[in-house]
Amino acid sequence: MRFQLPQFIETEIKIVGPFTLKQFLWIAAGATLLFLDFSVFKGFTAIIIGLPIAGIAAALAFLKIDDMPLINYIANAMTFAFGTKRYIYTVDQKTNDYSQQTHVKS
Repeated sequence: MRFQLPQFIETEIKIVGPFTLKQFLWIAAGATLLFLDFSVFKGFTAIIIGLPIAGIAAALAFLKIDDMPLINYIANAMTFAFGTKRYIYTVDQKTNDYSQQTHVKS
């Protein structure tokens, strides 16, 4: 019996046009926030508030650092920043002491 294995498991499938599902969801979230921004604020204020929203949404959708999506990079940075950084060296008590053992060849 033969089974087919998937060929390209590292690449994400393009779901919506040229975008993957994650990219589409980041763009949709940014567009929703922009819509709410322009609904609440008018004119120059809406543009000033909307530019960072559009930039952050685009960066989260498309920017990769060291072949890692930006959201994963931010999560790793937060884990490092707020995680424990105390490393204590301990000697394992179950280590073999070869100086006390004798090897007999038969």
